[in-house]
Parts: sequence; C-alpha cells; structure tokens
Amino acid sequence: MELKDKLEIILITYNRCDCLKATLDEIFADNSPIKDFDITILDNSSTDGTEELIESYKEKYPNIKHIKNKINIGGCANIAKALVEIPNKDYVWVLCDNDTYDWSSWHEVKKAIEEECDVILTRKIQNGVSDIFYESAFLPSCIYRTKNITSEVVQNIYDGIRILFPHLALIAKNINDNNKIYSVSKDIVIIGKNQNQNLAFTRGNDRDSIPPSRRYIFWSPAYFQSIELVKDKKTREEIIDNLRHYHKSLFDLFKSVVIKNELHFNKCFNNYFQIFRMLNFSQKLKFIFAYLSVKLSSKDYSFYEIASSSDWEKYFEKIEEQKYIDKLSKKLKNKKVLLYGAGICAEILFKNYDLSKLNITGISDKKFERENEKEYKGIKTVKPNELKDLEYDVILFTLKLYKKIEKSLKNSGVDKKTYPLIKKSNKYPVRS
Repeated sequence: MELKDKLEIILITYNRCDCLKATLDEIFADNSPIKDFDITILDNSSTDGTEELIESYKEKYPNIKHIKNKINIGGCANIAKALVEIPNKDYVWVLCDNDTYDWSSWHEVKKAIEEECDVILTRKIQNGVSDIFYESAFLPSCIYRTKNITSEVVQNIYDGIRILFPHLALIAKNINDNNKIYSVSKDIVIIGKNQNQNLAFTRGNDRDSIPPSRRYIFWSPAYFQSIELVKDKKTREEIIDNLRHYHKSLFDLFKSVVIKNELHFNKCFNNYFQIFRMLNFSQKLKFIFAYLSVKLSSKDYSFYEIASSSDWEKYFEKIEEQKYIDKLSKKLKNKKVLLYGAGICAEILFKNYDLSKLNITGISDKKFERENEKEYKGIKTVKPNELKDLEYDVILFTLKLYKKIEKSLKNSGVDKKTYPLIKKSNKYPVRS
C-alpha cells in the first residue's frame, strides 16, 4: 500500500486567502512529496474569496476536496472537526494555511508510518516528553494514527475547544499510553506568521459576546490547563519545569505571563488560577516571586503594550532604535553582517532608519525560497538553506520571534554566530 493510501491531509483555513494560496503553491510544487495525496480543505466559512481560490485549484488538482462550514464555528472547533469528523485513513495530518515546508526529511515520515508509529513529529525534538508536548501545541507538528482517536479522546478534544488547544488531548493520550512517538531529524514545517495572535481563535466573532474566561485567555494559561490531560504527576512536572516558550527560564516565563495578563487581559484572575493549580511547590514559589517582582516593580512595562499591538514604528521610536543601530555598528566594525528577516519589522527599519554603517553583505528570509527575488532593498538575497555556505561574521535578526529562527538555522547546520535582534535593546527586551 502506498503512503498516500495511509495518510490523509486536512488543511484548515479561514479568511486568509493570500496565505492559503502560498501554502497551496508549496503543497503542489514539483518537489512536494504530498502533491498527489488526498487533501481536504476545511474552510471555516470564509468571506474573502477563499472559496473561489479553492475552486480554481480544484480544477487543476482533482485530489482536493473542499468542505465549507455553513457558519464560522471558531478556530478551535474547526481543529476539532478536522480531527474527529473527517479522517478515514490510518493516519491524519492537519495543516494550517500560513506555514512553509522543508521536505528534506520526509523519507523519515514514510519510514515511521511503515513502522506503525503512533505519532510522527514533523519538528525536531530536543528534550524528550517536555518538548514533545510543547511542540504538539503547534497543530501541524504531529501526524497522528487515527486508531488512537478514541471516544474518550474525542470528548477531551471537544472540551479543549474552550481553552485553545483541543489537539493536545491526542498527544496526551499517546504520552499516557506510552505509545510509539517518532521525531524527524530536521523540521518539516516552519511556523508561519500570525498577526494579532491573541485573537487567532476568535477571528470573525464579536468578542464582547464571549465570556471573560474565554475572551481573556491566551497561550500560557491555555497550555497549562492542557497539561492536566497528562495523567502522571512527575511527567506533568517535567513538562512545566522545562517550559520556556522563548524565555530564558521558567521564572522569566511567569513574569511575562503576569505582565501580559495585567496589561492586555484585564488582570484576569482565572488565568492565574489555571496556571497556579498545575504547579508543584517549588514552581508555585517561582510564580509568586515572579508575580511580586512585576507588581512591586517601578519598571516601565508599557513597551509590551506597543509590541503586543505590533505597532513597530512606535516601538522603535520608544527604544531609540537609531542610537541602538549606531552603537551596534561600532561594535560590529569591520564585521560582515548578514540580516535575517524581510517582513514588517525589516520594512520599517529600512524605511525609517540608517543602516549604512553596518557592513551588510546579504539578507535571508524563508520567503526568498518561494519568490525569485535577487535583491531586497538593494541587498543581495540569500535562501536560508544557502547560509551555511556563505562567509559572514554575524547574523542580525530583523524580526520579533528570533528564537524560532535560531532553532531552524541550528537544525540546518548554521553556526550560532548571532547577536540580539537589530530591533532589540537591553533596556526594552521583547518577550513573546
């Protein structure tokens, strides 16, 4: 039996027509190993031309099936529907509409399915069960064996709709049962951008009609609630102890949670409660100290307000970006500098600030793998997979979540020759 007869692919989408087009172009590219697979596009009642786009692709690719919800059922409910109602094959892989792909380790997926693994992680895992659970929060990280979608798991999936991560019920089931989990040696799925991340699961809805417990929830409280699905206490403690989510330590993560909750989520007590109840004694102490360090601090945390709203022009102005660039230029005198990132932050930097004192030899971004651009703002473009073959002294990141890119570059064999983000100062560090 061929792999396409065992693996079913479901692509969820809602009102991101441009993102969906880019994703479909990657899925059906000549080098794509899944271009001949059965692909169901689950459209959450889009109104932006998504339906017309899908129909145009169906004319070219008869292996596409289009299901459009009659109404917007919410992002999490759409995930639940994809996992529960649609799969008919041995394995299911649910994709999002805004990610990119590196197919170089796809042969490992094929081998893992042939060996009847229960979960195939499409991202490289570093630290055992804690990384497995963490990476699984990103929906396309896991290819699941459908026989493990039991009635109990389904009920937990539906219950998880209200806390953002219905799919974590399935990885918890596999961890609890000590099932066979395989991780690829190199990331296949590269996480795409999510504008207005905090609204991602309620897009298109009247937020005022949503109860506060759901309206004010965000990544961290939702993730901690999902850890409850793991039965073994020591395993839960390990998952929490090793949780960083782009922070240096668990204490720093707790501080970020408190800052976000105080500034952006109406000081929602339920968010604190849902995290605190999952902690052991030492973890609770860290949380209490983190809470007090924020509440008793005289530090100006208002920059988080700007960063959260993605008002980068205002943010750069607040942290005196030009002074930081000039200081960095002196530090990197006679160094060959390569920039990474060609998104909105880079656009604003090039438009409003003088980068001429930096010896910039090239700029890299994942989008250059899709687009045939030879130059960006007069600078030579470089595909990420070409970085290891270039000569440079320093990589500067012109984007927010640079930790994701650091990991991706490391997995691609690029030496860690990095400095902090070009937009980041020691006084106003950005945390995600």
